[in-house]
Amino acid sequence: MPQLGEDLRFTLRPNRAFYIHSLARPGATLTVEAPVPVRGGDRITLLGHDRPLNWRVRGGSLVIDVPAAARRTGEHAWVFKIAWSG
Repeated sequence: MPQLGEDLRFTLRPNRAFYIHSLARPGATLTVEAPVPVRGGDRITLLGHDRPLNWRVRGGSLVIDVPAAARRTGEHAWVFKIAWSG
């Protein structure tokens, strides 16, 4: 499983979605300083949280807003799903 640093892992469901696994509780934002296959119109959710999350790409990094309610959904890992729009 590809990884970034100690806390982030990545998995792929071909032609469907890209997953970011955080092994550390995210703060108000999660910044992924690596190329992530995300485009405008794609939907990012946190598994266990029923609402899509706001996100942006800034300086080549993916920045995901993680509200407090979403941060409480995990205990050992937090899985962010990027559902490709097309």
